[in-house]
Amino acid sequence: MTDLRALLTKGLRPGVYRWQSAHTTDHVRREVAAAGWDFVLLDTSDIHDKAGFLDLCATAFDFPRWFGRNWDALADSLSDRSTGEPEIVLWTGLDHLLEHDHDTVDVALQILTEDTTNSGQLRVIVKDPPKADLLSALPAL
Repeated sequence: MTDLRALLTKGLRPGVYRWQSAHTTDHVRREVAAAGWDFVLLDTSDIHDKAGFLDLCATAFDFPRWFGRNWDALADSLSDRSTGEPEIVLWTGLDHLLEHDHDTVDVALQILTEDTTNSGQLRVIVKDPPKADLLSALPAL
């Protein structure tokens, strides 16, 4: 059993977390599924700006075609999709987006944090986060 499965089995609380790990995305996906949780991947390794991030979210979260691709629409769509089932969001490649568009990362983290507080469904894991003041307040797994 990996440390991630142990955390999921014990009931990881909603929130946004930093996580240093050598595990591949596929390994994390299997661990999450084995623990009975839903899995969403946000890989921003090739994303450079807000528009790209919102397009990625539309696909990753399977938002409806009418998703507005703005911050308010993201917040609304995240809260609308609350199904009562806990969900793990693995965010990889954050350092790349941070280098290109710091503001997008800042707002996205605010929205994800707000949703974890309000809906209680999301557990966002920022894998191998860069060393940035923006992320220092996030708890580590």
